[in-house]
Amino acid sequence: MAQITHEKVCRHIIVEELQKEICRSNFVSESGSSAEERLAWYHHMQKTQPIRYRPEHNMWDVFRYKDVEQVLLDYDTFSIDRSLPEGFQAALGKCDPPKHRQLRSLVSKAFTPRRIEQLRPRLVRIVDELLEQASASGKMNLISVLARLLPIHVISETLGLSPQDRERLHQWSSQLLHQLMMGVCHPDNTEILDYFSGLLNELERDPCDDIMSGLLAAEEAAQDNETPLTRTEIIYICIDLMTGGNVIITGLLSSAFKRFSQHPEIYQALRADPSLIPGTVEEMLRYDLSASSMWRTARHDTVLDGHQIRAGQYVLAWIAAANFDEAYFPHPERFDIRRSPNLHLTFGHGVHFCVGHALVRLEVRIVLERIVARFSEIRLDL
Repeated sequence: MAQITHEKVCRHIIVEELQKEICRSNFVSESGSSAEERLAWYHHMQKTQPIRYRPEHNMWDVFRYKDVEQVLLDYDTFSIDRSLPEGFQAALGKCDPPKHRQLRSLVSKAFTPRRIEQLRPRLVRIVDELLEQASASGKMNLISVLARLLPIHVISETLGLSPQDRERLHQWSSQLLHQLMMGVCHPDNTEILDYFSGLLNELERDPCDDIMSGLLAAEEAAQDNETPLTRTEIIYICIDLMTGGNVIITGLLSSAFKRFSQHPEIYQALRADPSLIPGTVEEMLRYDLSASSMWRTARHDTVLDGHQIRAGQYVLAWIAAANFDEAYFPHPERFDIRRSPNLHLTFGHGVHFCVGHALVRLEVRIVLERIVARFSEIRLDL
């Protein structure tokens, strides 16, 4: 038993050091720092080395859409287990079925289409309150104010968190993102865990109409054949939502506002025809998260498009590269608000498809709807 434990510890260290090395230097030095350089690199790799093995890391890179899709779909072969740094707070993102299936069936009860749509009036109110600053002064720094403040306002509202805690939540989101990107081993997030634990204790005594209360209800509503959510799992899910919602929304809106300034014809097209907004959001999701990838580990020996992958080897599925695969997206380098179909893999694929995707889509759609209805243009303030 001691030997097995030792091997597990060593494996954690190897994975974490590998992620640190790749995140810190390898990606930028190989693909370039600009979006244009990254897109050119993705296409080069898809044409010359769509699946490549890097022996120095015991890792496979996968670049084509069809291969990335297969890696994400086949959890029996490619495991998500231990894909994050050891000790990093996550629940759904660190387990495979059957545990993942049990977790997701309970979490999904708090993310039904009906429950998400019920959030619309509250989301509209939050966006309008932030936009009032622009109406009063005649201008607003959309990136530093709206793109930064909106996500934390929304996640505070939907999780039922106190407005006084928003700045702390923003800092914690940045802290957790840094830990994830840098592969921090055994991070000390005691303050965050204690915060959510205390809130859940309060909501257990006095539930509200929010997602955290919904998760507590799901914990209690587990059927006889289900394993109920543990309190720790609920805390980790809340932290997932806090971090993921902030990072994705801020990145998408920042990119959108810059694009509207540089290409006013896109903004005017949305003003003239707001029905284009949902398609624009999908294109933002495909185009603007151009450095994303997902880690997996081979459970057993397998063959992927003629390449022999051994058990225990790591697989890096390049989501961003897949989203620019010319075989699936004609002229992928173009930002096309009318692109259809647009089957991007930004939210993942298969059983690990992002449970919060509907909330992200709704939030960004509402922002664009309210902005184009109220402001005639967005421009750089030089």
